[in-house]
Amino acid sequence: MVIEAKDIHSKDPFHERESRTRSETLAQLAVNARNLMFAHGLLASFALGIYGDVARIVRFDRACAVASPPFSLKSADGLKLAREFLWRFVHPWEGGPGSVLGCDPTLRKMTPTDEEWLVGRLGDKATEVLCGVDLNDGRCVKVWDEGDDGHYKTFMLFKLLNVNARLFSRATMVWLGIEDTREGGVDSCASKPAVLRVIKEAWRQVVRTPEQKFYERLKETIPEDEWIGLPCLLHGGDVGGRDVRRWKAACTGEVRVGDDGLVGTSHTVRTSDSDGAGTSGVPVDDARPPYPMHRTWSCRLSVGEKSEYRERSHMRLVVDIVGRPLWRFKSTKELVLAMYDAIRGHRLAMTFGGVMHKDVSHGNILIVDSTVSGDQVSRGILTDYDYSAMTLQPPTNKAVTTHLDSVEFHPLEKVGGAEGQIAMKERTGTYYFMALELLDMEEDALHDVQHDLESFYWVLIWIVLRHTAHTHPQGRLACDTVFKLGSDTTSRAMKRDFVMQKKPVCVFDNAPFTTLLMKFKKLVSRTPYISGRFLDDPAPLTYDTVLPLFEEAINSTGWPENDAALPFAPPMVTTSGHYDGVKGKNKRVFSDDAVETASTLNTEGTGLESGATGGSSTRPRKARRQKQLSGANSKSWMPVRADIAFPGDVAAGQNPA
Repeated sequence: MVIEAKDIHSKDPFHERESRTRSETLAQLAVNARNLMFAHGLLASFALGIYGDVARIVRFDRACAVASPPFSLKSADGLKLAREFLWRFVHPWEGGPGSVLGCDPTLRKMTPTDEEWLVGRLGDKATEVLCGVDLNDGRCVKVWDEGDDGHYKTFMLFKLLNVNARLFSRATMVWLGIEDTREGGVDSCASKPAVLRVIKEAWRQVVRTPEQKFYERLKETIPEDEWIGLPCLLHGGDVGGRDVRRWKAACTGEVRVGDDGLVGTSHTVRTSDSDGAGTSGVPVDDARPPYPMHRTWSCRLSVGEKSEYRERSHMRLVVDIVGRPLWRFKSTKELVLAMYDAIRGHRLAMTFGGVMHKDVSHGNILIVDSTVSGDQVSRGILTDYDYSAMTLQPPTNKAVTTHLDSVEFHPLEKVGGAEGQIAMKERTGTYYFMALELLDMEEDALHDVQHDLESFYWVLIWIVLRHTAHTHPQGRLACDTVFKLGSDTTSRAMKRDFVMQKKPVCVFDNAPFTTLLMKFKKLVSRTPYISGRFLDDPAPLTYDTVLPLFEEAINSTGWPENDAALPFAPPMVTTSGHYDGVKGKNKRVFSDDAVETASTLNTEGTGLESGATGGSSTRPRKARRQKQLSGANSKSWMPVRADIAFPGDVAAGQNPA
């Protein structure tokens, strides 16, 4: 819990007035809440703010934050309320010893026994795999397969691979881990080598199709002998959906298999007695369990049912392939091979499954060292289908890959919100890599294959400008010159200038790679949006035009060896967001791992900044067809409400019994 104390009431940040101090205090509260949630795997976090002789209780989750009305610490009622909240905070409805309100009952910290077993299970690989890993940060999680609420597998998560550090967001965390195969103290797989897995946790918007549905479509439609460039889902699903089912059953007294002790024919409400000593186990027949914690409810409770589309649901998925980020390539040829297979995977997903990725970025393409998919070896994979869309039915022919105007896609889930608000979420992409046409607010464009293929190009340029020895005259400032954040007009203009320049950007002593970059740029420059007004024969990007460029480059001679990625030494950035050389005070830098929070300098990735577009971005524009491809991350949102309490969570003077 965060406890913040200010000396006077006027420093209460939830007053209506706007001020710099108020914004900074709110931001600091959110930063502390975010850090607690990431460090301990919390589903929600709480803050107790004391401002002079009044206090407020604030609750943060992945959708928004809400605050209680102020209450006086000099009154008997106010002190009783504070005591009631603190008692309930350390006596949550679910959780083992030491749990507090907001803890995830499906997660626990690794014990010394777990650590010892993990090291032994990894065997000869332990030294390499655990290099630089602090097992004190490890955790054990339960993973349920979709449709099987009664049985779960336990996975040990010991190395954090990637994280989206924003508070009000998907908050994606990607871990390296292995399955805990111990049963009753006996390891049933002790004779088999441990297999590393990737475990992803994220909070999807409830209006979006759950990610496992896309994996299911791919597995059902792509022939095994053609599978390449794509990961395979092994376990997992929507933990939030499971939690809602448990909650609904508990409200009606239904007994379910695998309910983890949540439900029964009568329920128990934990209360505190008059002198503060805790008592529990008081049966109340009409007691209603608290709202699910793995699916947010805060927007609906604070704003109303119309805001249900802002809610988020906790996902936990286990996939089979472990890879490296693009910016850690060991050679430029390895980089090109990984990109090539990722594009092939994109083609398979669209051609066979009717799945459009819609968020091609440098973080969603991984280099694979050695993984066999069917009869082929994937050297790179395209991951992360949070914002994808798929056709109502799998395609019957390959025409779907180039003409989407007449193709019906699954619409966004119709929940609570107004049609126009949901439609705004239908455009998505990681801002830096979005196609120029999708950055144009005046264009009435559908997200198409050509836009994802253009995103592959911008990903390649991003990596080149940051991690190779190139000829761009701006040197290490080149990436900031080409990729602008925030202004769509400026972003489009800089990208357009780059592709229309006659002088190419070359990679020193690397003719095959330079040739690929030049030819790919030429294709992008001839697309209808960029050159349609100047050329008689503009051509959209297609698989048949892009993939041969990679094949030609891969088969060329003259590739250098061991030309691994150069470390990126970014220019220093002031806290106001301006580049200012290499030295100076109050400077910060952007690394590849921080791209998703690149627009959150002033609030440390809390999502409180105005109009932030870090990570996947929504581009609001009129929709040519409301039910076309599903969309993106909403703008960060924090309703400051002073009149809402959470039944079963924060007792704002009301006993839920």
